[in-house]
Amino acid sequence: MYPTRKSLLDSALSRRTLLGGLSALGLVTVVGCRSAAEEADKGSGAAKPVRGGTLVTTVNAAPVPGAYFTGRPGNIFWCRNVLETLLLIDTDGKAQPLLATEWSLSNGNKTFTAKLREGVTFHSGRAFTADDVVFSLERNIAGDGLATLNGAMKGWQIKATGRHEVTITSPRPLQETVHSILDATPIIDQETQKGLADGSKVVGTGPFVWSGYQAGTKLTMKRNDSYWADGLPYLDGIEITVIADSTAQLAALRSDRVQIANGLSVQDSQTIVDDKTFHLDLNKGLVYGLGLTVDEAPFDNVDVRRAVGYAIDRERINKQVMGGLATTASLPWGKDATGYPADLAGTYTYDPDRARKLIKAAGATGAQFKLALHNLPVPRQIYEIIARNLSDVGLKPSPLELSIADFEPRRAAGKLGPAFLTWTAVGDMPPALMLDALPELRPAKNAEHYTDKEYQRLAQALIDSPDESATKSRLRSLSQKLLDDAFFLPYTVSPSTSVSVDSVRGVVTGRYGRTMRAAYLAK
Repeated sequence: MYPTRKSLLDSALSRRTLLGGLSALGLVTVVGCRSAAEEADKGSGAAKPVRGGTLVTTVNAAPVPGAYFTGRPGNIFWCRNVLETLLLIDTDGKAQPLLATEWSLSNGNKTFTAKLREGVTFHSGRAFTADDVVFSLERNIAGDGLATLNGAMKGWQIKATGRHEVTITSPRPLQETVHSILDATPIIDQETQKGLADGSKVVGTGPFVWSGYQAGTKLTMKRNDSYWADGLPYLDGIEITVIADSTAQLAALRSDRVQIANGLSVQDSQTIVDDKTFHLDLNKGLVYGLGLTVDEAPFDNVDVRRAVGYAIDRERINKQVMGGLATTASLPWGKDATGYPADLAGTYTYDPDRARKLIKAAGATGAQFKLALHNLPVPRQIYEIIARNLSDVGLKPSPLELSIADFEPRRAAGKLGPAFLTWTAVGDMPPALMLDALPELRPAKNAEHYTDKEYQRLAQALIDSPDESATKSRLRSLSQKLLDDAFFLPYTVSPSTSVSVDSVRGVVTGRYGRTMRAAYLAK
């Protein structure tokens, strides 16, 4: 079972030991952070927020301005601060207003109407209207900005039903998906959209203005003096530096050259996180799994795929790589999902004897294959454990290490070979949305070449669920099918992390991103 945020923070275990393994997960897509309430508690020693100063952050991957509709390691500190969204899903799963002030569902939950905030301007000075929301959502549907959720938006009709009102109609019920999609869709300026591709012109409505960009090394933002929220932001600016090496990030934190770092290794984080001067900021949401291509040997045999499910030592991965705080489960869904079938989550327990017998019966003992993975520290650590597990039951994997730039296109095209390790920032999404956002689960054109008609029917039934009762029963049926056919084998759902110094206050984090609009540096 996934521990609650409160239970993590109240644990009697040493913070240094408990949280160390999680810092390695800072290599991944979605930044982890305290909730708004926790940040307020952290800053309670200050009489009031401090104005001024530049917050310096570091990431281990370069910002990618052209990837504005999807998560990228280098985008965690700028995207939601320059390009604002209609709403923000907080750490309790509740939608909070940003550019939209109120909204409602009607017509059997197939129509979503949002009232937009008036008096908002883009950084260029142009007024924000409903036409900008229509444009941004349509560009998401078209696949711009490396969009990942556009499949779930199929059939959407988006109209400006007033200067400050937008209406979305869908052929499918929206109650399980629309808030997550809107939280993940920043509003872009239609007059300067082309400049997003290379960072030459990045214009939004957010609390900070894109002011300087050196591709691959540095990005700067300055305070938006015309921001719609009175008195915000407090900071004069934010600076993002790219430091690929964990040891160098650690040195930058210790010397106070940076105040937030994303990308520390487990070992380096263990030397610095003390919850007094340096804090581990965490959020959940990363699904780690093993994809098995069903039309390539030896995984064209379902019994071999099931054997792999029993061969993986999930608890060892959790303990050695993720600090013991991940969920170990056979299902990819977050435990808070409507209708989460908890009794099915432990279907594939660690049982090497059973795995060995299944492989032998299938005639696959000694089968050799390449296992693709990202060439990053955490995937390498996971590979070492899984490769040993598979070798112990009679299979013979060898690594195929790929850069993110190589891995992700091959993943999208289904060209990673017979087996591959993935991590994807979808753990907090509703299952109906994960079916599109996670390439391994897509009913059609998925990464494993899995084309089962019954799975497609069950997936569509979940997407079309009209209410909570239907969602519960349909998620269970789909989960059982996923377990039976074993083409995607999750092993953990894990928090993502960053490390911050104590002077950083007022950061507000949603389920899918961070905003610095109320952040300040305490004196």
